[in-house]
Amino acid sequence: MPRTATYSRSVDIDVPVDALYRFHLDTRNAPLISPDGMQFRAIDGTFPVDVGSRVVLRVRQRPIPVTQTWRIRIVEVEVNQRVVDVAERSPFAYWRHEHRFAPLPDGGTRMTDHVTYALPLGPLGRLADRLAGRRQLEKMFAERQRKTKALFEGPDRPNP
Repeated sequence: MPRTATYSRSVDIDVPVDALYRFHLDTRNAPLISPDGMQFRAIDGTFPVDVGSRVVLRVRQRPIPVTQTWRIRIVEVEVNQRVVDVAERSPFAYWRHEHRFAPLPDGGTRMTDHVTYALPLGPLGRLADRLAGRRQLEKMFAERQRKTKALFEGPDRPNP
């Protein structure tokens, strides 16, 4: 396995854990919370996902001019606590994403994205991560969490 880096970011959302957890079991919801420059061409799989499920995403992310294919496998599911996916194919040399959900005393949820990743090309990839990759990852997850919070706390929120 390549040398990896980790990234974590949390957000508190005024919605019960089970609603947020169920939302994340359906990868077809990804376009609703992804950054504006990310265009989903296709999302194929069986939903809701469970351990062993495979999902294929075809995504174009500006400014990259080509559509990228991500093939992910769900490796862990803990009801109302965690969903973990690992990329079998992606632009990364390694990608493991944990979606963590923890109840808050007021009935809301603390959602944490914890990513373990490595860019390709070994030392060059680590340099690219330090120069720009990490900032792009931080920006992407900040936007995803902002959109998730707005979706669940806004007037058009999904039915829990």
